[in-house]
Amino acid sequence: MSDKTNLVTFIDHIGRTIIAEEISSTKDRLTVKNPAILHVQPTQQGQLNVQTIPLYFKEFISEKNRENGTTWAFNKSSIVEAVDVENDPRLLEQYTRLFSAQPAAAVASSPEKVIKLFDE
Repeated sequence: MSDKTNLVTFIDHIGRTIIAEEISSTKDRLTVKNPAILHVQPTQQGQLNVQTIPLYFKEFISEKNRENGTTWAFNKSSIVEAVDVENDPRLLEQYTRLFSAQPAAAVASSPEKVIKLFDE
């Protein structure tokens, strides 16, 4: 992933809060790379659980293009861009980890059950 300074936060036309790397911005269009949905859910303890979920899972991309990530163009007439919002460093770290290459050893040692999307 490139420098964190080009991250943009916006709300899309169906109310999802999205964080992504800004590629370009014109009068009519915002082009971003690796968009992630911010999913906030209350816990039983009354706290909030925040997750970043890719807009499009890399497992759905052909293997030869998987490392490049995905690029999306949003019409500015159907989004609301955040102005002067500085995201918490923990959120930025979560976003960065989501799109960084994760070593196979870290996945194998994870205590959580791994769910395969496709048969290999």
